[in-house]
Order: sequence, then structure tokens, then C-alpha cells
Amino acid sequence: MRNKQRMLPRYIYRVALALTGVLFVLPIIFVFVASFKNENQIFADAGFLSMFDLTEGVGFQNYQKVIEHTPFLNYLTNSIVITLVSVVLGTLVNSMAAYSLLRFPWVGKQGILVLLLALLIVPFEAVVLPLVFIVTQLPWIEYQNGSWSLVYSWFNSLHVQIIPELANPFFIFLFYQYFKNIPKDYEEAALIDGASIWKIFFTIVMPMAKPVIAAVAILTFLRSWNAYLLPVLVANAQDVRPLMPGMQQFFSHSVDWGAVMAYASMTTLPVLIVFFALHKYLVDGLKTGVKR
Repeated sequence: MRNKQRMLPRYIYRVALALTGVLFVLPIIFVFVASFKNENQIFADAGFLSMFDLTEGVGFQNYQKVIEHTPFLNYLTNSIVITLVSVVLGTLVNSMAAYSLLRFPWVGKQGILVLLLALLIVPFEAVVLPLVFIVTQLPWIEYQNGSWSLVYSWFNSLHVQIIPELANPFFIFLFYQYFKNIPKDYEEAALIDGASIWKIFFTIVMPMAKPVIAAVAILTFLRSWNAYLLPVLVANAQDVRPLMPGMQQFFSHSVDWGAVMAYASMTTLPVLIVFFALHKYLVDGLKTGVKR
């Protein structure tokens, strides 16, 4: 009897989790199903069950509209480049920052760590306008018309959508917490053998930090892929526009909800694939980093 009483809260907890999961999944399913309907069918099938009915769908016509009426492949290429470069450089920058805060004896590092923790509560929207003002004044070397030239603005470029968001206080904190419990004996032994700091970091420390590296890489991927506010402000040119601002541009020229759902489906599908393939590493990395 007591065992049954103990098991009852667990069943209730699991049922509550399942219902919560269904509430989050249903809108995503609706987007994919609606992408195969025309606009009239979407609004006509307003019932809970009929909204998932595909018996009178229009096939891939909505997807064809997106490809024909927008430079979707260009947007997709830009998003892939921005995301992959952000993942690689972001992981390196944040891990090296955390390692230097933990291991290097330089003055003021505790104050920097406290400042990083304070920045965790500052929303990106609060600093985006000063950030945009700064990037309008920064120099960059561009290759135009067969020659290199110096320009004093980062506007309408891919790197302006990558560099400003590489360093992240939360990711630095995750690496810091993980590195803190890695035994120093391995590093000291390598120093005695004549290894450089770079070799110790890349051949000893980073291989031992695979869980947190995976977590940071996944979170960086999701953030970069879904980036909207900064690209809208600094990337107005079509040839450097990623998927999210491109969706706004497409929506402003088309009120066909079927095509809009098709665009949203193609944008969401890579995120779902990455998440379901790597969610185990994300959970393990976050749990390990926070516990440590």
C-alpha cells in the first residue's frame, strides 16, 4: 500500500510532463501540416483535429513558392556560414577566456569574473543599440573589384553577425565551472615535460571538457541560427541576410499563410534535427557544468 502511495506522485509527475510536452509539440506539428495546405484550408480547418488533416493538401506547392519568390538558398547559405563559424570561434573564445580566468595569475581577474556574472542578467536588447553604434565605426579590410580596400563600417557583412556575439558570459561561466574541477596535476606534469600553454590547453584540457564543449556548441548553434534582432539592424543587404530576417522580408511581400508556414518549416527543420540528435550531450554538458 505504501509503495502504491509513493508511486502515485511519480505517475502524476510523468503525466504532467507528458501533457506539457504535447502542448509544446503541437504548434510545431501544426506548422509542418499547415505548410502543405493553402490559406483557405488553414483557416477552414480550425478544429483541433481537422487542423492536422492533410487529405486535401496542396502538396509541395507552398515550398515551391518560397523557392521561386525568395532567395531562400542564399539566406540558407548565409545562416549556415554564420552558424558554423560562430560555433567554432565561440567555443574557442569562451573556453580560452574561462581558462585564463581560472589558471593565469593576473591582477583583477576576480573583478572580471564578478562582472561576467553580473552580465548574465543584462538582456541583449539593452546593449544592442550601443553595439550597432560601435560597429558603424570599426574598420575592416574588404576585397572589391580586384583589390583590397579599407572600409570604416561593418554594416552589411557576415562578420558583423558573428564577431559581436562570440563572447558570452554564460558560456564562459560554464567553461569556468567545468575547468575548475579538472585536476591540475595533468597540466603541471605537461609543463615539466616542456609543453607550452597552447599545447596543454588543446591536448589536455579541451579533450577532458567534451561534455561542456558539446553543450556550448549546441547552444551557440541555436542562438546563431535563430538570431533576428542584430541581423535586422546591421544586415540590410539581401546577399548577407540570414534566414530569420529573410522570413520577415518574405512575410512583408506575401500574405499567403501556407507559404509562410513552408518557410517556417524549412527554417525549423535543421534546428529540430540538431536538437534531437544531440540533446543528450546538451543535457549532460549543462548538468556537469553547473554541478561542478
